[in-house]
Amino acid sequence: MIKLTRRGFVAAAAATLAMPAIGRAQQTKLKLSHYLPPQHQINTELNRWAGEVREKSGGAADIEVFPAGQMGPPPRQFDLARTGVSDISFVFTALTPGRFPLVDALSIPFLFANENGDPISTAEASRIATSLKERTAQEFQGIDLLYAVVTTSGGWFMRDKLIKTPGDMKGLRIRPTSAAAAAQITALGASPATIPPTELADAIAKGVVDGAIFNFEGGKAFQLQQSVKKVSTLANSVGYFALVMNSDRLAGLPEEGRKAIVETTGPDAAARVGGLYDAAEVAGRKFMEEAGVEVVDLRGDAANAFREALQPVAEKQIAELKAAGHDIDGLIADIKAKMAEL
Repeated sequence: MIKLTRRGFVAAAAATLAMPAIGRAQQTKLKLSHYLPPQHQINTELNRWAGEVREKSGGAADIEVFPAGQMGPPPRQFDLARTGVSDISFVFTALTPGRFPLVDALSIPFLFANENGDPISTAEASRIATSLKERTAQEFQGIDLLYAVVTTSGGWFMRDKLIKTPGDMKGLRIRPTSAAAAAQITALGASPATIPPTELADAIAKGVVDGAIFNFEGGKAFQLQQSVKKVSTLANSVGYFALVMNSDRLAGLPEEGRKAIVETTGPDAAARVGGLYDAAEVAGRKFMEEAGVEVVDLRGDAANAFREALQPVAEKQIAELKAAGHDIDGLIADIKAKMAEL
């Protein structure tokens, strides 16, 4: 049996104190919840990020990722983090209609598009939205927005009708992505129909709906090429996703852990993750086209026809936000100013 003398004990204690802080950091286990399947790019990215945080913090922040809604269904992801059931969640705000009116304002028709109707990239839009998080902070009480991902690509994914003008939408049944998108569908004379993405390919094939607002990345993931034969891309809406963390949990982390999370998120991280979506969108479009799907991009005069038809939707949305006391004019001005810098 080895006896530790008083001198040996003092020496061992001194050696421990002399170790770099990163080597002796207090470890904190964190749970990250999201609703996407394990094969989705965001699950790969979140696991990569967890490893980066673990390494940078010396284990002070040890994040375990729970995919596929293991901790709760998609609409509950935000509240999981807000209430501390999870520590971090990746959420899609459109799944809780009416809860994020300022965030929904980012779906004002053509807000993230130029005069020709070309959308800016998801990477650029994500950086802008994340840099303006103080503008929307009131909708994230008890939550820290680590970054936002604002997807700018999308369009009309149709079974057999190629949409070229607003009049082509009349009488159709279309699956929207959000309440804001549903308002646009209604304004164009079509009817919104809520259908889970997992059931969409079958619903289009059977004529339950004529089509959907979707993007190519999602089209590939949900195998829409089986029923969708016509796609018209249009920059009339966006999707808002967010990586959020319980504020008390972030504040209570050891310094090394808190620093690692803050330094690996924010606008730069938003742009990088948004770039993953941009790349996936290019690959998804190629996949759909190679499957025989006809694709047209509605730009110029074609985009302006939709811009004009949807102007009342934008005006109504802005008026409602003003009536509720939100500085929507300031938010839009900030977005446009940052877009002008691109």
